[in-house]
Amino acid sequence: MITGVSCLLFSLLIMCIGGNQFDPHLFPTTGPFFEGWYMRITDFDRRDSIGLLFGHVLPKQGINTSDPLVMASILRRENCQKKVCQLVSYNAMFTPDQTKVTVNGKPVISNPDDASLANFQFEMNSGSEGGLFTQNANSTTFDFRIGNLSLRGELGPSVPWAPNGGGPEGWLSHLPLPLHWFVYSLRSPLKIYDLTDIERKQTILGHHGVAHLEKNWGLSFPKAWIWAEGVSDYNKNISFALSGGLVQFSFFSLTAYLIGYRNPFENIDINFRPDNSVVVLQNDDCKREVNITARSLFYTLEINLFSTNSSFSSCLFGPQETGFRKACVESYDAVAKIQVYKASVLGVFVHKLIDKQTLTDIALEFGGTYDCGNMCMT
Repeated sequence: MITGVSCLLFSLLIMCIGGNQFDPHLFPTTGPFFEGWYMRITDFDRRDSIGLLFGHVLPKQGINTSDPLVMASILRRENCQKKVCQLVSYNAMFTPDQTKVTVNGKPVISNPDDASLANFQFEMNSGSEGGLFTQNANSTTFDFRIGNLSLRGELGPSVPWAPNGGGPEGWLSHLPLPLHWFVYSLRSPLKIYDLTDIERKQTILGHHGVAHLEKNWGLSFPKAWIWAEGVSDYNKNISFALSGGLVQFSFFSLTAYLIGYRNPFENIDINFRPDNSVVVLQNDDCKREVNITARSLFYTLEINLFSTNSSFSSCLFGPQETGFRKACVESYDAVAKIQVYKASVLGVFVHKLIDKQTLTDIALEFGGTYDCGNMCMT
């Protein structure tokens, strides 16, 4: 599949909404609406990754649904063979009355703004399972119990996508899009975490690594999407993240991607959005490979993403109009081959290679109809 992105379609939308940030949004009186958070820890010592996601859904009005409306999941790599492991999800379901969300210690009464520092708590408790996620200005703490797994830890200050609360969407975040994606931190330093299998009395401890933190909100996950994220170790401090796919509006749909790449040692800090670039994507979801070329006025970014089928999870849950349903597959063992070109002094049509990297232990996700055989949509 080959897709192009045009900013012209976005110019049809001019109504603004509240700011785009990590804090919770005020839920509307009627659905559909959802909000969800995602964290991935990259442990440099163990060459391992642990994921955490949680969120809640207000279903479409008039729908009688049995789908869970509040969920939390711990993701871990298991069944390892030759250093490649399958991603496995441990899930817990909750009801809205088992959930408490606060901002600055008070109920949510307004949408977040760009400039304010994130300060919220998301708590869920069913008695046997539960979790508490606390985000303050300079730290993140989490304490979750799902099934026989316990995940606890603390992160240091965020490494934001952009100054002043800016995220991947830039000014597009103020448009009434059906779905929003915000990256709060590209690589928060890991202070400590422990993952415990309570039944087996086995504990994994880590304190040398980083964590990626992000959030989605809107009507529902799209019909089709690709998401990826990864970092290098402290020797280079490289990070990248991308998300996009088929975005459905009331009367039309379009394909759009948001991409960011950072290499501070080469002074590279570039973003690609529908208003400043054109993205061409070739996706072979059955072979688990994606080739992306993003072109802006001065930069071209080429990314080749791939992983083995055995490293991908079974269907993970995602927010839909009726609640959380099986929606996507993901791997923490993907590889990203990245090349960055910059326009030379000879003009914008002559580009020079300025950076070439291969990152391992990358997160790669195929969702909706972009998953091989639409496995998770049946």
